[in-house]
Amino acid sequence: MYNPHLNTFLIVANTGSFSKAAEQLYITPSAVIQQINALEAQLKTTLFLRSNKGVTLTRQGAYLKNESIEYIRKGKEIQERLLAIPDSEHALILGTSLDEKCRVFYDFWVQFTAQAGRYAVEMQTIDTRFPLPAEIDMIEAVNIGASWQKQLQFLELCRVPYGIAAARDHPLYGRKVLCYEDLKEFTVIIQRAEENRADLARIREDLRRHGVACIERNGFGSDVVWDASINHQLLVIPICFQDVIFDMAIKKMDWEHDVPYGFFYRPEAGGLQARFIAFVKEYHRNHPEITSRLTAAQS
Repeated sequence: MYNPHLNTFLIVANTGSFSKAAEQLYITPSAVIQQINALEAQLKTTLFLRSNKGVTLTRQGAYLKNESIEYIRKGKEIQERLLAIPDSEHALILGTSLDEKCRVFYDFWVQFTAQAGRYAVEMQTIDTRFPLPAEIDMIEAVNIGASWQKQLQFLELCRVPYGIAAARDHPLYGRKVLCYEDLKEFTVIIQRAEENRADLARIREDLRRHGVACIERNGFGSDVVWDASINHQLLVIPICFQDVIFDMAIKKMDWEHDVPYGFFYRPEAGGLQARFIAFVKEYHRNHPEITSRLTAAQS
């Protein structure tokens, strides 16, 4: 992952001698000199001042020494991680988080392995605020048009309705289906529409048009859920997130707002990943009920 002559360069720089570096590397001094000459030719600069007393770094050489240590460390780290990535023909790596959970993946995976044979599947925790690790093959999630999602292919499995979450002691907790009239005496929290979230913008406008008071918050962390619970506020949230909203129930709302749900995968998908995606497309076409629980509100 890096120029092997850099290692020789660092040993020479630390020992101040071609011969001492040769002793550590178990090669001849002439071989050390050839490597340093090749490195200087490649970089088009002089790294060492030679004398009968040994060698000293030039200003360029001192700079390269400082930068090379981190460069070599990073190169070795990349190489180790590269070797640790399972063979794409025999393993599938899924990225998961609190929101990007595997809600239906295993339903498909069990059926796939029953037909195709046994393969390995691994989970790796991700944080979608940062670049996705290169080894991630798939992510199961709602498609909100986030920046990380635009880098991947998307296989839509269903459309998940947005619902209204109410705490256990909220007056609307016992209701099965809600309408705009039910919401008018309460405050509804809606996630701030970032990254061109047209779906949330439409819901916000719809609520206000029907005379429902709503406020925007950044995301739905534990602080937002806690505030909603103690202040008798309601949350607008996809029904499938019932498994991450504790002590609240997401009720079906009498509207047409929903969001796509499915698998995100690499555009260059090949091997096991490509075969699994092809299987999911066919199997779901014949068994659409496999995603039905994602669209069912809690009673």
